[in-house]
Amino acid sequence: MEEHTINENRKSTRFPTHLKAHYFLKERRGKGKECVVINISLNGAGLEFYTSEMIGEASKLFLSILPPQGNETISAEGIVRWVKHGARDYVCGIELTRTLDKITLARLGLS
Repeated sequence: MEEHTINENRKSTRFPTHLKAHYFLKERRGKGKECVVINISLNGAGLEFYTSEMIGEASKLFLSILPPQGNETISAEGIVRWVKHGARDYVCGIELTRTLDKITLARLGLS
């Protein structure tokens, strides 16, 4: 597993956050499983999962993110680029397949 440091070069600024979300592996069906978006940028996100489900690098994830205010979720999808396994959780980084725009970031309370 590759180590990730705080000094990594980033294409865009990451905003620390704590947003509830649901993720889906392979396809968006059912209710999804809970996760927390711990940081987000225009083209990526850091996620924290409390699950026993194996999440591997290169997995495709679909996300439904609940904004701090509002009932309508924000959809995103991405590819898992790295995974750190903890005792009862996973932390991973995903590269979004479509860049988030400034309006979406504002809806997430991040601008």
